[in-house]
Amino acid sequence: MAAPWRLILALVLAACGADPRESGGLVRVDSEPEGEHCEAGGASILTGDDIDGDGYLDNEEVTSTQYVCNGLDEVQCSGGTVLTGTVTIASAADWLALDKVNCIDGDLLVAGLSEENLPVLQALEIVTGDVIIAANTKLRTLEALGRLRWVGGTYLVQGNDSLGDLVGMGGLDRVFAINIIGNTRLPNLHGLEAFVNLHTTLAITNNVALEDLSGLHNLVTSNRALTIRSNPRLANLTALAGLRAVSALEISGNGGLPTIDLPQLDKVDFRLLINTNAVLTSVSLPMLTTLGGFAQLDGNGALVTIDAPQLVTSGGLLVTNDTSLVSVTMPKLTFMTGDVDFTLVPQLATLDFSQLVSIGGRLVVKSAPELHSFTGFGNLLTIGGQLFVASCNQLASFAGLGALTQVSGDMTVTGNAQLASFAGLEAFTIVGEDLTISANPMLPPATATAFAAGITVYGSTTIAP
Repeated sequence: MAAPWRLILALVLAACGADPRESGGLVRVDSEPEGEHCEAGGASILTGDDIDGDGYLDNEEVTSTQYVCNGLDEVQCSGGTVLTGTVTIASAADWLALDKVNCIDGDLLVAGLSEENLPVLQALEIVTGDVIIAANTKLRTLEALGRLRWVGGTYLVQGNDSLGDLVGMGGLDRVFAINIIGNTRLPNLHGLEAFVNLHTTLAITNNVALEDLSGLHNLVTSNRALTIRSNPRLANLTALAGLRAVSALEISGNGGLPTIDLPQLDKVDFRLLINTNAVLTSVSLPMLTTLGGFAQLDGNGALVTIDAPQLVTSGGLLVTNDTSLVSVTMPKLTFMTGDVDFTLVPQLATLDFSQLVSIGGRLVVKSAPELHSFTGFGNLLTIGGQLFVASCNQLASFAGLGALTQVSGDMTVTGNAQLASFAGLEAFTIVGEDLTISANPMLPPATATAFAAGITVYGSTTIAP
């Protein structure tokens, strides 16, 4: 029987219904050994252009790599003394009763303890379900669980008001998810130093005393999601300086975080979310080359600059409600498979996408009153979805879009106070759906009519004052 990933890949390629070489692109599938990308092995799916025309995707032609991983076996007890079912610990006596237990075939719930410290459970190594450490108001450390290696479900540490570190968690070899939530005196992540190549979802949220991420400074890769959300005193991400690859990354709602600088981050497999960080002024991703999904930067009111100088491919870019944003710099980005959206960015003046050739989805530029031109899009040839330009009150023409030939979806140009001509669109020929030009007070109706007459519009045309 074929491995599951082979079946998935076969279905995907069959659904595409076309030979990728017809467009100059190739796909190569390699086996992926057990390791940092796939804990249980799987396949790597490599894509890129056939530059030398030999019909084979060489390593130097690869522009994107995605992984399809084999599933892991369920966590099971492996002998010794086993307790079955949910084990609830509400007192020191309950805890001592676990002294000789090797495995809990179920969940472990530790809640409401009045003790500051507990004796180490020397035998307990496996919990097949969840581990929940919650509402223990005096508990200072998790060292008592330091022998625990495998957790089949989620390891939740929540609402432990005196917890000062995470010592006791660093020995985890396998766990589905780790959630560190609402521990009011936790200053950092000391205890997680053993995490280098992480194979679990890790969420650090609502820890009001958390000042930095010390404890994660050895982290290099994560093939699951990493979430850092709503930690109001978090002042820096220095501990993530060595992070090179992550499946998904969210840094949101951290009200005291002034900068995001991830100097070694090279790849995000899926999404990158940077939202509602109130004092964040800059995002610097100097080594990021591949973003498999989309990046969203929303509601960062103090954000001034976004810089990703090495980014080559991305699934999309959504920059919205960033009211202080002045510049976005991605000069090596060549292809965007999804949407590009700049909405409610009243200070935005500079866009550098000088190597961008194609946008697979929409290009939206809305409520960007300080943007004077599209100079940063000089090589853009095609837009696969809609082109929507609205409320860009300094925009007098379409200068900068000289290479653009077609928009496959709608084209809407509305509410641009200074727009007077379509200069800059001399190479433009096709609108795949509807064309709407309206409420541009400086644009003569005859100019709009002449522009529409000079191109092919496959849908309806609406021209209004």
